[in-house]
Amino acid sequence: MMHIRMLAVVLLLGAMVMPGCAIHRPVESMRESGDRYFARGEYARAADEYQQITDRYPGDWRAQFWLGQSLLEMDEVSRARRALEVAHSQRPGHSDIADALAEAMFRQGDERQLYEFLNERAQSTQNPTAYLRLAYYTMEMGDPDSARMAIDTAIAVDDGRSVEPYLDAAMLAEQLGDIDLAIRRLRQAYGINPYDVRVRTRLQELGEVPGPTIALPPGR
Repeated sequence: MMHIRMLAVVLLLGAMVMPGCAIHRPVESMRESGDRYFARGEYARAADEYQQITDRYPGDWRAQFWLGQSLLEMDEVSRARRALEVAHSQRPGHSDIADALAEAMFRQGDERQLYEFLNERAQSTQNPTAYLRLAYYTMEMGDPDSARMAIDTAIAVDDGRSVEPYLDAAMLAEQLGDIDLAIRRLRQAYGINPYDVRVRTRLQELGEVPGPTIALPPGR
Protein backbone atom coordinates (compact mmCIF):
# COMPACT_ATOMS: atom_id res chain seq x y z
CA MET A 1 0.00 0.00 0.00
CA MET A 2 2.89 2.32 0.89
CA HIS A 3 4.49 1.68 -2.52
CA ILE A 4 1.24 2.56 -4.29
CA ARG A 5 0.99 5.87 -2.39
CA MET A 6 4.62 6.73 -3.17
CA LEU A 7 4.07 5.95 -6.85
CA ALA A 8 1.02 8.20 -6.88
CA VAL A 9 3.05 11.05 -5.34
CA VAL A 10 5.83 10.60 -7.88
CA LEU A 11 3.36 10.65 -10.78
CA LEU A 12 1.67 13.74 -9.37
CA LEU A 13 4.98 15.56 -8.99
CA GLY A 14 5.92 14.57 -12.52
CA ALA A 15 2.66 15.98 -13.86
CA MET A 16 3.34 19.23 -12.01
CA VAL A 17 6.93 19.53 -13.17
CA MET A 18 6.49 18.71 -16.86
CA PRO A 19 4.39 21.76 -17.79
CA GLY A 20 6.87 23.95 -15.96
CA CYS A 21 9.71 22.47 -17.98
CA ALA A 22 7.83 23.19 -21.20
CA ILE A 23 7.21 26.78 -20.15
CA HIS A 24 10.81 27.31 -19.10
CA ARG A 25 12.57 25.73 -22.05
CA PRO A 26 15.99 27.29 -22.53
CA VAL A 27 15.95 30.17 -25.00
CA GLU A 28 18.79 28.70 -27.05
CA SER A 29 16.88 25.43 -27.36
CA MET A 30 13.87 27.29 -28.78
CA ARG A 31 16.13 29.35 -31.04
CA GLU A 32 17.86 26.26 -32.44
CA SER A 33 14.51 24.57 -32.96
CA GLY A 34 13.17 27.65 -34.75
CA ASP A 35 16.24 27.79 -36.96
CA ARG A 36 15.78 24.14 -37.93
CA TYR A 37 12.11 24.65 -38.76
CA PHE A 38 12.93 27.76 -40.81
CA ALA A 39 15.65 25.95 -42.76
CA ARG A 40 13.14 23.20 -43.59
CA GLY A 41 10.53 25.69 -44.73
CA GLU A 42 8.22 24.97 -41.78
CA TYR A 43 7.59 28.64 -41.17
CA ALA A 44 4.57 28.35 -38.88
CA ARG A 45 6.50 26.12 -36.48
CA ALA A 46 9.52 28.40 -36.72
CA ALA A 47 7.35 31.43 -35.95
CA ASP A 48 5.91 29.66 -32.91
CA GLU A 49 9.39 29.02 -31.50
CA TYR A 50 10.57 32.59 -32.09
CA GLN A 51 7.30 33.97 -30.71
CA GLN A 52 7.87 32.13 -27.45
CA ILE A 53 11.27 33.79 -27.15
CA THR A 54 9.92 37.28 -27.91
CA ASP A 55 7.04 36.80 -25.47
CA ARG A 56 9.60 36.15 -22.75
CA TYR A 57 12.25 38.61 -23.98
CA PRO A 58 10.75 41.29 -26.26
CA GLY A 59 14.17 42.91 -26.71
CA ASP A 60 15.74 39.80 -28.25
CA TRP A 61 16.45 41.27 -31.69
CA ARG A 62 17.50 37.97 -33.25
CA ALA A 63 14.24 36.30 -32.32
CA GLN A 64 12.26 39.33 -33.49
CA PHE A 65 14.13 39.31 -36.81
CA TRP A 66 13.57 35.62 -37.49
CA LEU A 67 9.99 35.88 -36.29
CA GLY A 68 9.51 38.65 -38.84
CA GLN A 69 11.18 36.60 -41.56
CA SER A 70 8.99 33.58 -40.78
CA LEU A 71 5.84 35.69 -40.83
CA LEU A 72 6.84 37.26 -44.15
CA GLU A 73 7.15 33.78 -45.60
CA MET A 74 3.64 33.10 -44.32
CA ASP A 75 2.43 36.42 -45.80
CA GLU A 76 1.40 37.67 -42.35
CA VAL A 77 2.81 41.06 -43.23
CA SER A 78 1.41 43.22 -40.43
CA ARG A 79 2.75 40.93 -37.70
CA ALA A 80 6.02 40.61 -39.58
CA ARG A 81 6.45 44.37 -39.75
CA ARG A 82 5.84 44.79 -36.03
CA ALA A 83 8.50 42.20 -35.20
CA LEU A 84 10.96 43.67 -37.68
CA GLU A 85 10.42 47.19 -36.35
CA VAL A 86 11.39 45.94 -32.89
CA ALA A 87 14.46 44.23 -34.31
CA HIS A 88 15.42 47.37 -36.25
CA SER A 89 15.05 49.54 -33.15
CA GLN A 90 17.58 47.27 -31.41
CA ARG A 91 19.97 46.97 -34.37
CA PRO A 92 19.41 49.95 -36.72
CA GLY A 93 22.67 49.28 -38.55
CA HIS A 94 21.84 45.69 -39.47
CA SER A 95 21.28 45.64 -43.25
CA ASP A 96 19.40 42.31 -43.32
CA ILE A 97 16.86 43.62 -40.82
CA ALA A 98 16.47 46.86 -42.79
CA ASP A 99 15.95 44.91 -46.02
CA ALA A 100 13.30 42.68 -44.45
CA LEU A 101 11.52 45.68 -42.94
CA ALA A 102 11.55 47.43 -46.31
CA GLU A 103 9.97 44.36 -47.91
CA ALA A 104 7.25 44.32 -45.25
CA MET A 105 6.49 48.00 -45.88
CA PHE A 106 6.38 47.37 -49.62
CA ARG A 107 3.97 44.46 -49.30
CA GLN A 108 1.73 46.58 -47.10
CA GLY A 109 1.64 49.25 -49.81
CA ASP A 110 3.08 51.85 -47.42
CA GLU A 111 5.02 53.60 -50.19
CA ARG A 112 5.49 56.94 -48.43
CA GLN A 113 6.96 55.37 -45.31
CA LEU A 114 9.06 52.99 -47.39
CA TYR A 115 10.59 55.81 -49.43
CA GLU A 116 11.35 57.87 -46.32
CA PHE A 117 12.88 54.86 -44.58
CA LEU A 118 15.13 53.88 -47.49
CA ASN A 119 16.08 57.43 -48.41
CA GLU A 120 17.04 58.29 -44.83
CA ARG A 121 19.04 55.08 -44.56
CA ALA A 122 20.89 55.74 -47.81
CA GLN A 123 21.74 59.32 -46.91
CA SER A 124 22.85 58.49 -43.37
CA THR A 125 25.01 55.51 -44.34
CA GLN A 126 26.27 56.74 -47.73
CA ASN A 127 26.42 53.08 -48.66
CA PRO A 128 26.08 52.21 -52.36
CA THR A 129 24.01 49.14 -51.52
CA ALA A 130 21.51 51.29 -49.61
CA TYR A 131 21.11 53.56 -52.64
CA LEU A 132 20.64 50.53 -54.88
CA ARG A 133 17.96 49.22 -52.53
CA LEU A 134 16.24 52.59 -52.76
CA ALA A 135 16.49 52.41 -56.56
CA TYR A 136 15.00 48.92 -56.66
CA TYR A 137 11.93 49.82 -54.64
CA THR A 138 11.31 53.19 -56.30
CA MET A 139 11.38 51.39 -59.64
CA GLU A 140 8.93 48.81 -58.26
CA MET A 141 6.74 51.72 -57.14
CA GLY A 142 6.73 53.15 -60.67
CA ASP A 143 9.13 56.05 -60.06
CA PRO A 144 11.98 55.63 -62.58
CA ASP A 145 13.27 59.17 -62.06
CA SER A 146 13.93 58.54 -58.37
CA ALA A 147 15.40 55.14 -59.25
CA ARG A 148 17.79 56.73 -61.76
CA MET A 149 18.83 59.38 -59.23
CA ALA A 150 19.49 56.74 -56.57
CA ILE A 151 21.58 54.65 -58.97
CA ASP A 152 23.61 57.68 -60.08
CA THR A 153 24.29 58.45 -56.42
CA ALA A 154 25.31 54.84 -55.79
CA ILE A 155 27.78 55.10 -58.69
CA ALA A 156 29.25 58.30 -57.26
CA VAL A 157 29.51 56.94 -53.72
CA ASP A 158 30.96 53.62 -54.88
CA ASP A 159 33.67 55.48 -56.80
CA GLY A 160 34.47 52.65 -59.20
CA ARG A 161 35.08 49.96 -56.59
CA SER A 162 32.45 47.46 -57.79
CA VAL A 163 30.34 46.57 -60.82
CA GLU A 164 27.04 46.38 -58.91
CA PRO A 165 25.84 49.98 -59.46
CA TYR A 166 26.65 49.75 -63.17
CA LEU A 167 24.79 46.47 -63.58
CA ASP A 168 21.73 48.01 -61.93
CA ALA A 169 22.13 51.17 -64.02
CA ALA A 170 22.27 49.06 -67.19
CA MET A 171 19.17 47.11 -66.17
CA LEU A 172 17.24 50.31 -65.48
CA ALA A 173 18.36 51.88 -68.76
CA GLU A 174 17.29 48.79 -70.65
CA GLN A 175 13.89 48.77 -68.94
CA LEU A 176 13.44 52.38 -70.02
CA GLY A 177 14.44 51.55 -73.58
CA ASP A 178 17.80 53.36 -73.57
CA ILE A 179 19.99 50.58 -74.96
CA ASP A 180 22.93 52.90 -75.71
CA LEU A 181 23.10 53.93 -72.06
CA ALA A 182 22.75 50.32 -70.95
CA ILE A 183 25.75 49.36 -73.10
CA ARG A 184 27.79 52.28 -71.80
CA ARG A 185 27.12 51.29 -68.19
CA LEU A 186 28.10 47.70 -68.95
CA ARG A 187 31.30 48.85 -70.66
CA GLN A 188 32.11 50.83 -67.50
CA ALA A 189 31.44 47.72 -65.43
CA TYR A 190 33.74 45.78 -67.75
CA GLY A 191 36.45 48.37 -67.14
CA ILE A 192 36.18 47.71 -63.40
CA ASN A 193 36.14 43.92 -63.64
CA PRO A 194 36.51 42.34 -67.09
CA TYR A 195 36.23 38.86 -65.56
CA ASP A 196 32.75 39.29 -64.09
CA VAL A 197 30.57 36.71 -65.86
CA ARG A 198 27.42 38.78 -65.39
CA VAL A 199 28.97 41.76 -67.15
CA ARG A 200 30.33 39.71 -70.04
CA THR A 201 27.03 37.89 -70.50
CA ARG A 202 24.97 41.10 -70.55
CA LEU A 203 27.34 42.70 -73.06
CA GLN A 204 27.05 39.70 -75.34
CA GLU A 205 23.26 39.71 -75.04
CA LEU A 206 23.28 43.31 -76.25
CA GLY A 207 25.51 42.46 -79.22
CA GLU A 208 28.85 43.59 -77.82
CA VAL A 209 32.06 41.53 -77.89
CA PRO A 210 34.01 41.73 -74.61
CA GLY A 211 37.65 42.71 -75.08
CA PRO A 212 40.27 45.26 -73.98
CA THR A 213 39.03 48.01 -76.29
CA ILE A 214 35.49 47.90 -74.96
CA ALA A 215 36.31 49.05 -71.42
CA LEU A 216 35.27 52.52 -70.32
CA PRO A 217 36.34 54.39 -67.16
CA PRO A 218 33.90 54.51 -64.24
CA GLY A 219 31.85 57.56 -63.36
CA ARG A 220 28.52 59.13 -64.12
